[in-house]
Amino acid sequence: MTQKAQTVSEALRRAQEEEEDVFLARLNKQELEKSGFDTSTFGEFSVVDVYLQYWDGEFTLKYEFDDDPRQTYYEKENEVGGRDMLLEIVEEYLDLGGE
Repeated sequence: MTQKAQTVSEALRRAQEEEEDVFLARLNKQELEKSGFDTSTFGEFSVVDVYLQYWDGEFTLKYEFDDDPRQTYYEKENEVGGRDMLLEIVEEYLDLGGE
C-alpha cells in the first residue's frame, strides 16, 4: 500500500507532481457513512481504501472497496462541489485515517 499522506498539502503535491495515487484512509462502512458518503448504492463491503489522484487537470477521489480493483468508484472535484469542498473531504479522510 502507498504511504499515507500526513497533510492536505502533501497529498495535493504528491498527487499532482508525482502523478501517483495518494493514500488518504482505510475506512469501514460506518466511518465512510460518518463522513457523509452515501453508501446505499454500494451493497455490502467491509472496508474502503480512499486515494487522491490528479488526472487530466483535476483532482479525483478514488474509492476501492474490499481491496478489489474491480470495485472502484471515482468522484471528480466538480462532482463533490468544487476544489474547496474536495479539500475539506481530503482533510476529513486524513483525520479519520486508519490503516
